[in-house]
Amino acid sequence: MKKQSFLTGALILMIANAISKILGAVFKIPLTYILQEEGMAVFNIAFEVYIMFLSFIISGLPFAISKLTAESNSRKEYARTYKIVRVSTILLTVIGIIGTLLLYFFAPFFALAMKEEKAVYAIQMISPAIFFVALGTSYKSYYQGVANMIPTAVSQVVESVIKLAAGYYLAVLFIRFGVEKTAGGAIMGVTAGEIIATAILMLMYIFEKKEPHKKSDSGTKEILRDLMSVALPLLCASVVSNAISVADTTLIRSRLLDAGFRADEARFLYGAYTGYALTVFHLPVGILATLSVSILPLVAGAIAVDNMHKARIATDMGIRLTIILALPCSVIMYTMSGEILSVLFHNSTAADMLKAVAPCAVMICVTQITSAILQSSGRIMLPFFTALVGSAIKLTISYFLVANPGINIYGSAISSLAAYSVVMILNLCAIRKHLCLKQDIMAIIIKPAAAAAVMFLIIRLIYAPLSVLGDGIIYVGVVCSVSFAVYAAVLFITNAVSIREVRKILKA
Repeated sequence: MKKQSFLTGALILMIANAISKILGAVFKIPLTYILQEEGMAVFNIAFEVYIMFLSFIISGLPFAISKLTAESNSRKEYARTYKIVRVSTILLTVIGIIGTLLLYFFAPFFALAMKEEKAVYAIQMISPAIFFVALGTSYKSYYQGVANMIPTAVSQVVESVIKLAAGYYLAVLFIRFGVEKTAGGAIMGVTAGEIIATAILMLMYIFEKKEPHKKSDSGTKEILRDLMSVALPLLCASVVSNAISVADTTLIRSRLLDAGFRADEARFLYGAYTGYALTVFHLPVGILATLSVSILPLVAGAIAVDNMHKARIATDMGIRLTIILALPCSVIMYTMSGEILSVLFHNSTAADMLKAVAPCAVMICVTQITSAILQSSGRIMLPFFTALVGSAIKLTISYFLVANPGINIYGSAISSLAAYSVVMILNLCAIRKHLCLKQDIMAIIIKPAAAAAVMFLIIRLIYAPLSVLGDGIIYVGVVCSVSFAVYAAVLFITNAVSIREVRKILKA
């Protein structure tokens, strides 16, 4: 079984995620021309329902499979590892079939619940993806548990390519049938991508698998019990979290109407925010989420063999790396929001929306990795409770701010910033307590923040002089490259990152 170091695995997934996110953005660029704001609202609502429903039925199992695989692999119990894959594959196949049927036949219910009756057809077209995602989850989770990120990366990139090609082709094919069918055709690309991605994962597992001669001492019931002991608490947490997410989406749309906006105006604001601003925002957030995946086998495996020192080193390394990478992304989105949106979508309507939500990238990225660390160390439900606190804050602030005509959709960005700041602090405090980890605040926060401030100033200084390059991708690329180089230099000059630490990360 091919295994990578923490940084190598993270880099592989980051590159794959970056390609996937870029392809996703490329997919949405021509799609926005076809669907416009109304169609993007239908597309995004259908996709949100799909993600919500998918989380309801399989949430917790991917993490449970990866965690159990990492633990059994650390103890060199390879026969148990393969049995975990077999049992989880059967379980997820059954779940996937049931999930697809339920989503298809209850599409009208979900569309009405989200206050978007035009999304019924789109929800039905994405429903088969539930089965294929569920089937592929066991193989993907296995590879992540044994710290081999290549299969996940390959399947992810291929999925994005297929989604792009099939989705765009079907959207154009269905365009004469109206917004509902066009959005449905576009979202069928997601289903096509999941089919191919799952096939790739299964084939790679079949050709690479080498069954050990010794049979596993663990029975099927024992493995199911172990899987459920991790997955069920996470599933319950996911049900509550996704219900809150649905409530948040419904709240935003209804409070926009309460603010005095007409239905089409509310749809326009929501479509611009989710279709443009959040599409760009989720690029770095999604890419850096790979650090959470890469750190899981390291922390879970170390704790499984009672190596707390290694778990603490991995935790400190993961959090510091997340902050160091998230800060420049946040600065670039804040300072270059209009230019980025113009390059990607030829539409900078949502520039102020992206600027408003940009600072939240750091909080979300740190929340992601700290949640993964806590769960990998056995504190399965703790991140859920901190997230619950954050959700209460977000819903409360959104309720009051979104209904204010002068604030409207920006209230969602403000509430996200407040909520994730609280969750991030709570998670960091929990890690400090439960892993007995004492972190250097100067190195982990103050020095990177100072480097980010210098980066911000550099962008302001070179912003006008470099405008001679035009306002296209070359201009954005040069500004981002120069400012990031300065940011990296300041990190090394202030010793926020040292050569010795870089070598330590490479060997982890």
